[in-house]
Amino acid sequence: MTFGEKVKAERTKLGLNQDELAEKIGVTRRVICSYENDKSRPRGMDRYKKLAEALNLNLNYLLSEDEAFVANAEDKYGHRGARQAKELMEEVTGLFAGGEMAEEDMDVMMKAIQDAYWIAKENNKKYTPKKYRSEE
Repeated sequence: MTFGEKVKAERTKLGLNQDELAEKIGVTRRVICSYENDKSRPRGMDRYKKLAEALNLNLNYLLSEDEAFVANAEDKYGHRGARQAKELMEEVTGLFAGGEMAEEDMDVMMKAIQDAYWIAKENNKKYTPKKYRSEE
């Protein structure tokens, strides 16, 4: 089941229309429609949390590991960090396509790559333009 299918199924199960759900999480109906059609995802973990809360769901039900990684990158490094994280996940996923590596080994490899991403971002903070640095 895709992210959009999950959102729509849970929304209808609760008897909410798109406008009501949008109001609960502070977005427009168009955003909810975009989620349900799998055209976009919430930006940042805060929006995912609000959506999960409004739908009475566990946050992990809505998020895949890759989506959580990208959302955390956006929270920490903004849109640019999210874009970089998403590109990294797409490239790494392409490496695994058609391979014969065990699922468990792929998961470990993906986790190691994500950890390397966080380390690289932390080590390269001094090279990041001030407008992209998050205040800590």
